[in-house]
Amino acid sequence: MRIRKSCVAALMAALTVMVPIVAGAIEAAPYASATEAYRQGMAALKSGNTKSALLALEYAADRGVLGAQLKLARIYAAGNGTPRDEAKAYIYYRQIANQRADISPLSPVAKYVAEAFVSLGNYYLQGLPDAHVLRNPARAAGLFSHAASYFGSAEAQYDLAMLYLDGTGVDKSPSLAVNWLAMAAKKQHVAAQAKLGELLWRGSDDIRQRQARGLALILLAHANASAAGAEPEWIVELYREARGAATPDLLKQAQAAAPEFGGHALDLGPETVPAPPVENLLLPAAETAPPATIAPAPTGNVAAGEISASTPPKLGSPLGFGAPPDGITPSN
Repeated sequence: MRIRKSCVAALMAALTVMVPIVAGAIEAAPYASATEAYRQGMAALKSGNTKSALLALEYAADRGVLGAQLKLARIYAAGNGTPRDEAKAYIYYRQIANQRADISPLSPVAKYVAEAFVSLGNYYLQGLPDAHVLRNPARAAGLFSHAASYFGSAEAQYDLAMLYLDGTGVDKSPSLAVNWLAMAAKKQHVAAQAKLGELLWRGSDDIRQRQARGLALILLAHANASAAGAEPEWIVELYREARGAATPDLLKQAQAAAPEFGGHALDLGPETVPAPPVENLLLPAAETAPPATIAPAPTGNVAAGEISASTPPKLGSPLGFGAPPDGITPSN
């Protein structure tokens, strides 16, 4: 009897050891780690093996590898090497936003998280039926606001400014639009430079005309876009109009005003004149000009679609997109 019990115990012990081995053989992970899957995926992309690349990158992305999530989002958004699928792009941008909404703005990957917020904002601005995303400009504004104020994204600042100019998803506010455009323009965002330049060049009931500063911005936008080799036609036309109408004296004033916006590309001649004092860009209701101020960065509850002018909170993950899949630990 003792011998029999010993044999049974030995058999059970052997099965305990064997079962994990067999199970492991059946369910062996295809990659040594998520990071290794990302490396293999990028290598496959370079070699032109898109199918293998996508499989490896999807494995890494689903396990929180930021590089894989971002690469897939860009691939599907543009249709690079595979049919365009913005619904999939939305999913990967959403993963990034959910997992890293409150990452430090000083982090070296913060700009990629901001890119995800901007992309999601544009999807909500237009709507994305394939991903069951209804058009929601207020939510788009909230996403742009977080990227603009928390991460300091120039692209988000420009997009948010355009919403305030038109009153799309937010209350119309030329003053906030000008402030956001000025922030983006100083970061050499070409479209923001051109749009702010146009507003100041032309002037309006709400925005005080300042042609020298407007011309400086238009010239900067033209120079920066030309240097990048991609100048939108609307900037070309704006540049031609302003440059053709500018007097020599106005050109000198524009040259002097350019450094205010971080511009060093203007070369209109050796002569300069003192830069004009900073003036209020907006026409106050009482036709008087109080000191210029920068409005607080508008922020809000993204999930609720509310926008308010206050110090931006860390929105974290409650963005209404849902938690990451079970068992997935986002990477830092």
